[in-house]
This record gives sequence, structure tokens and C-alpha cells, in this order.
Amino acid sequence: MRKKIVGYAATAALVASLIPFGSVAAAAPAAPPVITGQPQSASVKFGRAAHFKVKATGSPKPQYQWQVSGDGGPFSDVGSPSSKLSVTATTANDESVYRVVVSNPSGAVTSASATLTIAPSVASTKAKPLIDGLIDKGVQAPYDASQSFPVTPTSELAGYATAFSGTVLNLTWSQLEPTEGGFDFAPLDADLASVSAYNAANPTQPLKGKLRVWGGFTAPQWAKALDGTPIAVPGDTNRPDAASLGRYWMNDYEQQWTDLQNALAKRYDQDPLLSEVAVSSCNTETDEPFVMTETEIQALLAAGWTSADQEQCLEGALAGYSAWKHTAVDFTFNGFSDVSSTGTRSPDDAVTADIMSQCASAEITGVLPLCILDNHGLQDSVSPQQALLYSSIDSLWQQFDHDVPVDFQTFSPNVDLCQTIGVGIAYHAQSVEVWPPGPGFPGFQQYNAVQLTAWDEALKQQTQPTCD
Repeated sequence: MRKKIVGYAATAALVASLIPFGSVAAAAPAAPPVITGQPQSASVKFGRAAHFKVKATGSPKPQYQWQVSGDGGPFSDVGSPSSKLSVTATTANDESVYRVVVSNPSGAVTSASATLTIAPSVASTKAKPLIDGLIDKGVQAPYDASQSFPVTPTSELAGYATAFSGTVLNLTWSQLEPTEGGFDFAPLDADLASVSAYNAANPTQPLKGKLRVWGGFTAPQWAKALDGTPIAVPGDTNRPDAASLGRYWMNDYEQQWTDLQNALAKRYDQDPLLSEVAVSSCNTETDEPFVMTETEIQALLAAGWTSADQEQCLEGALAGYSAWKHTAVDFTFNGFSDVSSTGTRSPDDAVTADIMSQCASAEITGVLPLCILDNHGLQDSVSPQQALLYSSIDSLWQQFDHDVPVDFQTFSPNVDLCQTIGVGIAYHAQSVEVWPPGPGFPGFQQYNAVQLTAWDEALKQQTQPTCD
């Protein structure tokens, strides 16, 4: 860059030396503005930017002031002085009319009008009704131990029939496809049968299911062996037992995961008991695709993985779920980090923001019927680490005219659940996953049915709960 600056200066000096001393370039004659290219009407999808531009001549150089008229009313100034104007399409400015006044000391001229319209979504269908209210998240222990999940235990909801609106159906990839192409849907059928039996016994508030298929440590061995031997990951304080991962960022693995989703969607996309499907295609440590431990990172780096591979996997994750035409997809977000060859992490929030935007616009672009913004760290206050993420959730919710669904899972079984749900509602949560009883903790059963029912209703009504 420095050489370019020096070269430019030298060239300028040479040109100056060729101009006779005392000569003055003749000033261009004054001329009023003339529009040579009119702004054109634009039709864009909701949430996308419409671009208007004008071309004009004149001397001195013209100035620009864009104006807008909504609902046939008077025009008012909008935008910054420029020959171009970008406007994000919302329901508020659908059918709005834009024009630009071009002026200089010699005169002014107003352009023709251009209309902004919102194009119909290419999505052919809407998602089935989403889960509104409290969700039993189920247990994670089988994944930590690289074991199969049991049939969804709706018995733990006994006595809470008025308090829950959904339950997570946890399964491993190994359970559903033990051999390549050899799908076994019996475990998911058993989960749905369990939910159906619960609903028959509790018809006033039936449960809906959220499917969470765990890959990572519980991927089948044949998938872990794609493009290389399974990657051994030593145990650590988060997961004491050693385990292995496949090369989930490579094309062969990603295609097999997509084939699994295609097969599941073909069989269950129309099932009314199944309302949502969770994205878990790039996960390692938990069901959160952005979360990785130092131990896992070192093992993956040794196998040739890079953070660019992780970014690519996350960027392409939604496409792997495109076969779900009637079932919303739930994507859990955390902050993304670039990882050096030695394992040093550097936050790169732009990656998270970009993928969140993909999720928010998935219905409009036709990738999915609906994508849900999710986070699994909900607490009774917003931590500094979560502030940017939650602000992005709020911004997208505002940008897309309050039509972006939001879910959360509580950070642990030990949060103040009432206050925590209040924070979720403040950030537009339609549902919150809560912890069931587990080893050494009572989970949601530390609260009575009246309390939980009130919080479930608060989520449905989007009103702050009354906390002691």
C-alpha cells in the first residue's frame, strides 16, 4: 500500500510539472441537473434490501435527496445524500413509493417514482404449529456415555399435565441408522407412541415433540470411518470417558447426514406429533453446534480439521434439513471462534450473525418452512458473553416484523426458573426447555404444578410471570 501511495504522488508531481506556471484550468460552464437514468421499482422478499439508484449530470456536481411516500401520503425525506438508496423490505413499507430530488445551484429536478413491493415467498408451505410453552428437555447422559437413548419417559411429567406443552425426543444417529442406508425407525416410533399415549391420558393439554438426533460421539461407526479412521478424543472434565468422532465437516459425512434427514422427513414430516427438528449436524461436545472443548479441538486439529471447516459446516447446516417441508427446524446459537493451528481461539461474532440471519430468513428464501433461533444458556440475567447474541436475536425479531420464532433452553437445573423464564420472554421466547430430575438434582420437580402451569401460560401469552 505504501508503494502505491508513493507512486501516485510521483505521478501527480510529474503531471503538475507539465502544466505551465500560472495557467488555470477552465471551469466547466454551469448546467442544471439532468436525470439520465431513472430509479426502477423493486420487488424483493421480506427482510431483504431493495436498491434504488439514479443517474444524473450537471455542473456543479448534483446533490441528491431521496423521498418516500407511504399509503399515497405526502413525500418526506429519507436516507443519506447519495445517488443510491437501500431499503429493507418490511410490512410497513410494502407498496411505498420512492423518488429523489437532484439539485445544484443551477436548478433542481425530481425523478420518476419507484415502488417497493414485497415478493411472495418461494416457500410452498407453512410449518406445523410450533411448541408454545414449557418443554421437557430430557436427559443428556446417554450422549455423554456414547449410549443409546431410552424411550422418551413421559412418566416424569405425571402430576404436571397442565404445565408442559412439549417434550424433546432424544435419539442417536446409531439408533436410527446402525448400518449405512439401513434405517431403523423403531426407536422414533416408540418415542411418538409414548407421546401419543400420554396425550390420550391428558387430552386437555397434549404434548408436541421436538426431535433431536445426536451425531458427534454417538454417530454410527461406519459414519465415523468415512474418509479416515475415527478421531480419538480423550476424556476430560466435561466428559470423563474417551470417545471418538467422525470427520463431520467433510463432504461424505455431510451427505450421509443429509440422507438421514431426507429419510426422516419422508416418513415423519407430515406427523402432527412432531412439531420441530433440532439442528445437530456439526456438534461435538453437546447438542450445541457452536460449542467445543479444548480437548476436542486439539484432537480435531491433529486430524486436519480447521475452524474454516467448522464455519463451512455451520454455514451449510440448514441446507441439510431442506427435506423438512412442514416441520420447523430449531438452530442453537453461541459465539463462533476462529481457531489457530495451535488451538488459540479468537471470537468471530460475524460468523454467528451471518448464520443467524440465514435462519431468520429461511422461510422467505424457501430453504425451510421455518427456522427457530435458539440458545441453550438461558439464565435469570443476561451475561456479558450472551449480551451480543441476545441483542442479535432481538434485532432479527424486530427486523422481520416480530415474525421470527425464538426458543431457549435453561443453562442448568439450578437457575431461578421463574426469573429465567422472564428473561426468555423479554427476548421473545415462545418456548423454553427445562431440565427434568437427574442425578443429584430435582430439576423441574422442585416446583409445583401450579407454578409451572403459570409459567407455561406466561410463555403462551408473552407476559412476564409473577415471581416471589
